[in-house]
Amino acid sequence: MWPYALGGALLGAIIGHIVPPGYIFWFIVGAVSGLAVCKYMNHRF
Repeated sequence: MWPYALGGALLGAIIGHIVPPGYIFWFIVGAVSGLAVCKYMNHRF
């Protein structure tokens, strides 16, 4: 579960370098997205 959240947060931080509104927003979006992917994968398989 945590690897998905950390991976999403890392991807969000990278996107935050390029796309506004900045690091914190994309970091949070990435972490939440990573957790959502984890929940989906565990539910589906």
